[in-house]
Amino acid sequence: MECKFVKHGIAISYNHVVKPCCEWRSSPEWASSQHISKIDLSTWHQSDAITRVQNLLAKDIWPESCQICEKLESKGRYDSMRYNGIQAYSNFNDDDITLEIRPGSTCNFACQTCWPEASSRVAQYQAKAGLIDIKQINSQPINDFGFLNPIKHRIKQVVLLGGEPFYDKSCLTFLYWAKDNLNSRITMFTNGSNIDYDFIKNYPQSLCIVVSIDAIGQPAEYIRFGTQWQTVHDNFQQLKTHSNVELRVNITLSIYNYYHLPDLINLLCSQWPACVTFGQPSKSWLNETSLPPRFRDELIDRLKPCLDLLNEADIEIGQKHNAINTIRSVIHNLSPDAPWSESDFEQWKMFVEKMDQVKNIRIQDYCEFLSRVLEQPI
Repeated sequence: MECKFVKHGIAISYNHVVKPCCEWRSSPEWASSQHISKIDLSTWHQSDAITRVQNLLAKDIWPESCQICEKLESKGRYDSMRYNGIQAYSNFNDDDITLEIRPGSTCNFACQTCWPEASSRVAQYQAKAGLIDIKQINSQPINDFGFLNPIKHRIKQVVLLGGEPFYDKSCLTFLYWAKDNLNSRITMFTNGSNIDYDFIKNYPQSLCIVVSIDAIGQPAEYIRFGTQWQTVHDNFQQLKTHSNVELRVNITLSIYNYYHLPDLINLLCSQWPACVTFGQPSKSWLNETSLPPRFRDELIDRLKPCLDLLNEADIEIGQKHNAINTIRSVIHNLSPDAPWSESDFEQWKMFVEKMDQVKNIRIQDYCEFLSRVLEQPI
């Protein structure tokens, strides 16, 4: 078993810890020893820490930090980070690097499934609701990128995450530094609300822009709070017109959007992007176990037609299989004999109530199905 990220990846997290990829789960020991101030980026892939990981994978043993890829691949999914690396970096030379970097966490959205380190607005709302101590959030902006100079000639690909890359000042500083210093393709994740078309037009290399969309219309405006759906939709359509842009979509699967997936799938099937990936929150109470059994048949009946729609759609075969397997996995996890957790449901219900209160919104005004789930007795 091989992972291209272990050989070529450098992911710098919000607290400046270096990892092979963004899905890597750092232990306290790793976080302490792999801080950007303690390592030499130019020789990091030959370090003892990375060599140990490579040796485990060579023996088909999943390192503990790779549990997310292990879980996805065990379900027959082909959109794990490891598989993505095999496809995307198969033509890399030995010295080539993919840099994943999070220069800042300032965001104009407060998405329901996001986490405080990744969004300043999420952090503010969760702190206001008493769910976190904002002083404990360890997201440190990067405004000087000179530390990348020793490896900048080796950086073939960049993955940029925020915050919102087109909104966060540190991310924008990085983009214009990259324009002047790198000869790299940039992949960036955006909420689609605030696109810098001047940068897109003038960046000399190709761009891959991944728009995060979990639903359409009013449900989108609730799930990704801050969304004005028409603005996001218009930007999504306009990005298709730029010849130097490969347009992708990332969907975060959660209890918030299982019911709304058919509408989104229907929208995408009319002109499927270059790639559609499916993520999932790490918290169990945001996933299928939180949905009470009495609502599951209704949800399964709504999801099943997606399989026929995807089967008939004009989509690249690998993309088609991955999307179908993903929907089948959700349906399986909602089957009558699949586990459900009353404690997860109560945790999610509490979270909805607190977030609605501090955001001054009501889930009833956006998502009829979820409103019924929360209001009716279990």
